[in-house]
Amino acid sequence: MVDLLRARRTGEKVAVGPGADRLHAGLDTVISTMNEDPVLRAQIADEQAEAALLATQFANLHLGTVNHCMFDAPQAECQNELPADQRGTAPLIGACQPDRCRNSVITRRHAPIWIAEEDDLTDRAQDPALSPPGREAVLIRLADVQRITRALRQEGVTR
Repeated sequence: MVDLLRARRTGEKVAVGPGADRLHAGLDTVISTMNEDPVLRAQIADEQAEAALLATQFANLHLGTVNHCMFDAPQAECQNELPADQRGTAPLIGACQPDRCRNSVITRRHAPIWIAEEDDLTDRAQDPALSPPGREAVLIRLADVQRITRALRQEGVTR
């Protein structure tokens, strides 16, 4: 997160996905706090000070495998799989749908994984031995992945 904060400080768009606006707003809040507080401004090179502010700002951030989750239970797609009395306590990272959930944020560190999956699915879709239902499943997943990779490329979030 400290790397994202530093990149955001230079004006970069550091993430895409449904939750990216909330991530950018939170990072901007941390930057404003640091800029407006003379004590924090003096500690700007101190990674611990940055990390402490980030931890406060992003108390509900969960690190996923191919995304980050800005967990807000009412918006979480993963919560739809739970009985009503079990919803809202924590995200189900294994049930995450990063391309669809409004809590999902994909950063430049995630980009190579998404791009590699797009390449793999594109190759797989061209396999003549693939059954029609298998091809349809691959093409559906490819469309989901391409929503993310297009956004990554369009916003310049890839490395």
